[in-house]
Amino acid sequence: MRSKVIATPLAPASLTVPQPIPSNILLTPEQRRPTEAEAFDGISELGDAAASLLRTAQPLSAKTPVVIVDDFRIERVETKRDKGWAHLQIDSHVRIANDGADFKHKREKVRWELRRDASGWVAVAPAEQAYVGRDAAVRALSAQLAEMAQSEAAAQHDQTVLSQEARIANLLSALLEK
Repeated sequence: MRSKVIATPLAPASLTVPQPIPSNILLTPEQRRPTEAEAFDGISELGDAAASLLRTAQPLSAKTPVVIVDDFRIERVETKRDKGWAHLQIDSHVRIANDGADFKHKREKVRWELRRDASGWVAVAPAEQAYVGRDAAVRALSAQLAEMAQSEAAAQHDQTVLSQEARIANLLSALLEK
């Protein structure tokens, strides 16, 4: 059983500039209703893009809460005229918010908004929290840890950086256990 990881004061700023996270993604350029497979692919792609939230100087104190998704499935896609929903079941065991990482297994049902416009059907990411796939999170956190380990502060054994590296390593360990 893991306990909650508390965020600490700021470490030296990272050289990595986070990329803007898209708020929606095109599921199908056609006007027909999107399939569950198209919804799955689009939502997965948005989750991979949201991993850039973890490539900051403080990946364990995200302004937007981050749910690291172990697995998800599309239960159904429903549409009516130009609006709709993709109903997902999400399994996760790590959540990151501004107060640190929380390790608790959770299964939740989430609805992603779908909209049809002239370009086709798009999925709109929830604004209240970001959903990041476990593999994308591991890649982002590993890169962040490697960057921190090569920093001047780490070379000088700065306790703030060393403790942050330890927390990221603990989080990676939890993600890789599954």
